[in-house]
Amino acid sequence: MTRTTSTASSSAVAPPSSEPHATPAPDSLTRLTLLLLAALTIMSGATIAPALPAMQLHFAGHPNVGLLVKLSLTTVGLAIAVSAPLGGILADRFGRRPVLIGSLLLYALGGASGLVISSLDALLVGRVVLGLAGVGTMTAGGALVNDYFTGAARGKFLSQQASFTSFGGAVLLPLGGLLAGVGWRAPFGLVPDLIAAAAAGAAVAARRPRPGTDG
Repeated sequence: MTRTTSTASSSAVAPPSSEPHATPAPDSLTRLTLLLLAALTIMSGATIAPALPAMQLHFAGHPNVGLLVKLSLTTVGLAIAVSAPLGGILADRFGRRPVLIGSLLLYALGGASGLVISSLDALLVGRVVLGLAGVGTMTAGGALVNDYFTGAARGKFLSQQASFTSFGGAVLLPLGGLLAGVGWRAPFGLVPDLIAAAAAGAAVAARRPRPGTDG
């Protein structure tokens, strides 16, 4: 009888749960930062597109100016496409936070290059730098979304990112047009301003990774 009772008592003890602890929901600042990171992609083209005619007039004496000015818009996307695998390698090697912060600083440098550069060739180099930085922000930002959200919550936030990016393009394009009326360099100043807002919350967005992931 004693043996039977002991066996029943042992079987009543629940085994320890092996399920991972749920990740706390990100706060509002973190969500806003992740939305801003998603908007950086559209910023690279939408902000300067209205300034292209004025840029062509400014560099009228440069050989193949028409082609090179158009390349200043498309070079960013080309740099992103070519270097996309590099972003994942760097994030795995150094972690999300260093890649994110470094890419934001590089993005600000490449994005604002048009404010001071006087050569069209150097301007194209700045656009390449902007594209390379965009790879880092896209990779780190996407990894952070996967860290913070799972299942239906992840799908919902990704749809919010898509909506925010579309809204950002709708706002930045006419704003870039207004700035282009001031001068062709003015739209380049819009990038570092918005980067500052994203960078302000970047440390918050990267500081609390999910268990089992690196920083």
